[in-house]
Amino acid sequence: MTAAPPEKIALIAGEGGLPLEIARRLRDRGSSVVVITLRDDPETFGPLSEAVVRLRFPSLGRVVREAKRHGAKSLIMAGNIPKRTIYLLPALFDPLTRSVLSERRRDDHALLGTIVAAFEREGIDVLPYWQILPEFLAPEGRLGTRAPTEAERQDVRYGADILRVTLPCSFGQAIVVADLAVVAIEAMEGTDAMIERCGALSGRGVLVKMMRTDQDARYDLPTVGPGTIESMRRAGLTCLAVEAGRTLVLEPERTLAQADACGIAVWGIQACPSS
Repeated sequence: MTAAPPEKIALIAGEGGLPLEIARRLRDRGSSVVVITLRDDPETFGPLSEAVVRLRFPSLGRVVREAKRHGAKSLIMAGNIPKRTIYLLPALFDPLTRSVLSERRRDDHALLGTIVAAFEREGIDVLPYWQILPEFLAPEGRLGTRAPTEAERQDVRYGADILRVTLPCSFGQAIVVADLAVVAIEAMEGTDAMIERCGALSGRGVLVKMMRTDQDARYDLPTVGPGTIESMRRAGLTCLAVEAGRTLVLEPERTLAQADACGIAVWGIQACPSS
């Protein structure tokens, strides 16, 4: 009896460690991975994949063509791809990309939803990546050695209250608060760049990351990892609060050990924490 061929999955690999971990998990479970990426280090995916396609600029049409050429009927989107890249002039020559950008709303939530819908119209299913690494989802409560102080907890609650207002407007997945004052809120620049700003503005505070309630869990889950902790250390931030069950903690052992070494409290909060 002939064994069934391995499942083929296309992986749109953005920056960061998440796409590499997903590729590793897919390989280990016997899936055949086709990596499509803008990264400068596509060779790192070589041992983990059947093929690596390096794009010079974003092209949704090219993603569809490469997925189909390699026989992939499913796709995972993971990692950071700066939003500004989709507006590069070469990308606008691709009809599928141009059709996505022709939509009236272009905030992160609407844009990602339109991209997913475009892939699905082309017959490619978009899969949730959190199911591949469920143990990376943050639990509720204290994650590291140090519990947040009462002052930090107050700042976290204040930040969470603000995020519940900004997230439905499709910005502000993360916020930094110090002494019940907003230091910075994340926009298109991303979390690490926002944290860097905070170092110059306040040199202290707490970082809160949450996810909008109607966010499609197949993509764009809030993610933290060793890089987040290092950015916080440089900026003088002392507490990281993430939404339990809806935030991925990459390399959790390393991340929490690094946080402990820096004296940074890591705390999993409810989606709607009580005051």
